[in-house]
Amino acid sequence: EIIKELPGIITMFKIKSIFDIPCGDFNWFRNLDLSGISYTGGDIVKKIISNNKKMYSTGDIRFIDFNLLEDDVLKTDLVFCRDCLVHFSFDDINKALTGIKKSGSIYLMTTTFPDEKVNDDIPTGGWRPINLEMQPFNFQSPILLLNENCTEMNGAFKDKSLGLWKIDSIDI
Repeated sequence: EIIKELPGIITMFKIKSIFDIPCGDFNWFRNLDLSGISYTGGDIVKKIISNNKKMYSTGDIRFIDFNLLEDDVLKTDLVFCRDCLVHFSFDDINKALTGIKKSGSIYLMTTTFPDEKVNDDIPTGGWRPINLEMQPFNFQSPILLLNENCTEMNGAFKDKSLGLWKIDSIDI
């Protein structure tokens, strides 16, 4: 679903630069037409970044060692942060969002579960669904919501989506 819909979103919002954190192994993102886009993938796993550099780097596609909780977020049109914040404690989500906001980037596209009614805190490294429109995050409604049509665990996460927000609308 993302591969099908994301190119139109990039065009619609005139995205010319993307910082994808964490980028992982670039497995599905590499299937997108990134012509005319400056793409930077960042990940904390050095081996993944090393492999990505060897296999996928071009003039407009690059990869960097990056820790969202410690490093400065690059200023881009779109900070793409799929399947990351769901692994962070509330404090670390706040730290990550503070860094994203500080970057001066325009848009954030990140994972949210809009049907979740309560957000639970966890230790960083665990996992749980989060709804960024609920306490303690209280994001405004996203500009756009892209349902991933997640089929994992027999459809238990059918609301798993990527929300798009203007970063300056996010209160931290």
